[in-house]
Amino acid sequence: MRSYTVGHTKIQYFVAVVMVLGAGLAGCGQVSMPMGSNNVDTPTLLTGSIASSTDVAHSDISEEDRQIIAGNIDAIGPDLDAGRAPEGLTLPWLNAVSGNSGTLTSIDTAALTSTGCVGFKTTANTIAGIKLYQGTACRDVTRKFAVVTLTVADA
Repeated sequence: MRSYTVGHTKIQYFVAVVMVLGAGLAGCGQVSMPMGSNNVDTPTLLTGSIASSTDVAHSDISEEDRQIIAGNIDAIGPDLDAGRAPEGLTLPWLNAVSGNSGTLTSIDTAALTSTGCVGFKTTANTIAGIKLYQGTACRDVTRKFAVVTLTVADA
C-alpha cells in the first residue's frame, strides 16, 4: 500500500489526529433546546421535587383531556356569546382513549366579554381517583377555547 506524505509526516496520521480533535471539540459546541411545555402560564415542572396542586393537575389530566374539556366549552360558545347564562348547566366529558371522564360545572362567564376567558369547575375520574378541579379556558386567535389553567379545587 502506498503512503502519501506531507513533508516528513504521513497523511494517514494527520487525518487521524484531525478526526480525533474534531470529535473531541464537537462536544464543546452543543446545541441545547428547552424541554417542557409551550404553555407559558403553567409550565411543566420537570423535576417534580416541589409538590403543588399544579403537579397533580398535570399528571392526572392529560393534554387530550384538556382538549376535550375545551371542546365541550366550545360547544356552548354560541350560547355564551348570546349572553345566555349557563346557570346549573353540567357538561359531561369523556376521553375514550385514556378512559378519563368528568363533568363540567360552575361555568363563570363574568370575564368573557373583556378577556375572552371563562372560569369552570370539573370533576375528573382518573386512575388516581375522583378529584375536583377549577380552571380557566380562554379563546385563541381561531376563537376556540383552550384550557390555560387547571388546579385542584378546595372541596
